[in-house]
Amino acid sequence: MEPLLYTINLAAHNLLLVFCAAAPFYQLRMVNKRAEFGKRLIYEYDKSIEDLLSVQPRLCFWFIVGLIATGFAFPLIYYGFHGEWQQRTPFIYAVLAVKTLLVFLGFGIVNYGMFVIDKQIQNVFRQFKPEEAPPQDQLDAFFALRAKRKRFCKICLGLAVAILAITPLLRFY
Repeated sequence: MEPLLYTINLAAHNLLLVFCAAAPFYQLRMVNKRAEFGKRLIYEYDKSIEDLLSVQPRLCFWFIVGLIATGFAFPLIYYGFHGEWQQRTPFIYAVLAVKTLLVFLGFGIVNYGMFVIDKQIQNVFRQFKPEEAPPQDQLDAFFALRAKRKRFCKICLGLAVAILAITPLLRFY
């Protein structure tokens, strides 16, 4: 039964990590494509982008919560079947500490993106009207906030790739 629970937990953990990595990857592709049109408002296009991108941090929030839960489930599964904590090398504990730090750093960025940056972008975008050109100061603020979100998105993608790269070390060493 232990291998089955471990396998199910590992599958869930890996899927959540892939979802976390895919979100900023595709978000960056979308904003890079939009950048080809310059810093002018294309209302319907920008509205559809904002509708999609405002959901991303919320999804990532829940993906990371799932990652944390399934991550802590690994030692609990072992403990449940063996009555003791699995003995690991100091190297593995160091890798685990780095991975945990990266996950919580990503969680902080997602929360900042969700509760600060996205709200600011949505507040600015609500002032725009489909039939009229926005004032330049609002447009500048809008694209500056988008650039800020893009920088944080790149960091999240880097964190996800780093986590994906170090995760196999926990299994085999």
